[in-house]
Amino acid sequence: MAGQERRICVDPDFFDLEIYAIYYAIYDLVGEDTWKVVWKAGEIVYNEIKDKIGAADAKDPFESLKKLAEWLKKVGYIEDIEVRKVAEDEIEYVMLNPIITSGAKRLIQEGRVPAHISTALMFAALKQFNMKAEMVGEPKFLPDGRAVERWKLIKI
Repeated sequence: MAGQERRICVDPDFFDLEIYAIYYAIYDLVGEDTWKVVWKAGEIVYNEIKDKIGAADAKDPFESLKKLAEWLKKVGYIEDIEVRKVAEDEIEYVMLNPIITSGAKRLIQEGRVPAHISTALMFAALKQFNMKAEMVGEPKFLPDGRAVERWKLIKI
């Protein structure tokens, strides 16, 4: 034990299962109020990391979202990521192999609320620019491992 360097990493399957179990349990306890947990968790994490990743100093919402995307890739949450403007008030958000895909699919199929970890972070970032976003439809899970969301941006 002594003198051995500890390698810190979490197995993605374990993480996915744990997040699935947590959001399954939350939904059993509070139902649709689970959405409040999703958005609040995103705000908490964003507030903890925004200075560290430079998102707090972003000049516009897209710069902030891109910094978050780079961070999510760096920490291993997703393999690759793209945030792009598809209309003046619409964003397409594409993630390749997010580690919570399996659990998120199950929660959606079961009529429960998925964690939406990265989406909640992105939505929290928009608040610093007096903006919010609403999801357009459900996330799409493509056979090649991509998860695609579309958001409508709204000025507050």
